[in-house]
Amino acid sequence: MTLAALIAAGAPPAEVSRALSTLNVSFELRTDATEVSGIQALRVEVEHPEQHVHRTFAGIRRLIQDAGLPERAALRSVAAFRLLAEAEGTVHGRLPEDVTFHEVGAVDSIIDVVGSCVALELLEADTVSCGLLPMGTGVVPSAHGPLPVPGPATLAVLKGSRVRWTAEPMETTTPTGAALMASLTGGTFTEAAPPMVLGSVGYGAGRATLRYAPNLLRAVVGEIEGASGSGLELLEANVDDAPGEILGAAVETLLTSGALDAWLEPITMKKGRGAYKVCALVESTNREELARLLMRETGSLGVRHLRAGRTVAERRAVDVELPYGICRVKVGSLDGEDFIAAPEYEDAARLARENGLSLPRVYTDAHAALREHSGRHYMGSS
Repeated sequence: MTLAALIAAGAPPAEVSRALSTLNVSFELRTDATEVSGIQALRVEVEHPEQHVHRTFAGIRRLIQDAGLPERAALRSVAAFRLLAEAEGTVHGRLPEDVTFHEVGAVDSIIDVVGSCVALELLEADTVSCGLLPMGTGVVPSAHGPLPVPGPATLAVLKGSRVRWTAEPMETTTPTGAALMASLTGGTFTEAAPPMVLGSVGYGAGRATLRYAPNLLRAVVGEIEGASGSGLELLEANVDDAPGEILGAAVETLLTSGALDAWLEPITMKKGRGAYKVCALVESTNREELARLLMRETGSLGVRHLRAGRTVAERRAVDVELPYGICRVKVGSLDGEDFIAAPEYEDAARLARENGLSLPRVYTDAHAALREHSGRHYMGSS
């Protein structure tokens, strides 16, 4: 239904199929127009000859990584299956790498997940938001035998997320759908969509008939209101077993790799253990790359990502001439009025080193030179 909604919202089905053809599986993607509750919708069927093939998470990850998909689509796809593997591992007491997928390992599930991520890429969707996922009731068959609804893996995937309970006597959120949406949104679901300029809308149809709602999934594509370029996200990881120099190096690496800001926060974890929270403010388009960088640099097994907003002042750089060299000074302004100034650290440190001066002395001289240049006193000036 997700793939169908995204195709109905404008992702070209031929291009989706072309991208998916690089996967080492046999399938045919068929789209059919239908009507649900008077609403025109699309239904997608994945036809394939494969029967009862079980795949491990490691095997599916290899399949995706070897396919030559667009980078972000591949990262999003692997993230969804990783989340599902972690959930299945929790339910069955196995390591994620050793989890064997049954229904989820079939071609149609792989095409559903990877195809949805490819469609998001074709729609140029930098961020994804989703309403509270509905939890149905009843019992469903599985390779392990009858399972209660919601399924144990679905609940494991959504642990820590807000959900809504419904009286529908059937499975309304599958483990695969939960993993896809949770990985795309960071597990943060909201009842209100972000303000946006609407672009296109698509409806994906399911086959079952629900009692209390139309069996539709709606995809809305638009530009987030007030956004310039991509959105912002906050990355966070709790680390209690890395030395300070490793954490400091991680912050520097994040900054040089594109993070807008990065820092450490001291925290106390369970049993009173002291630790640090590694934080980075990043553009949404860089989220997956920098989250993986953070994990590699710190050894953390997971990174939280939260959508963030910020209000920023206008800023510019002013070169001021000191008796011993040029120093750049950053000047901030609000509504056209300058209110703060700060010497550029790299320039000030270099001048201090080259001239045998203390860093505070260079800062004082730079502020004085700026006041003389502009005739204004700034916050931060001595």
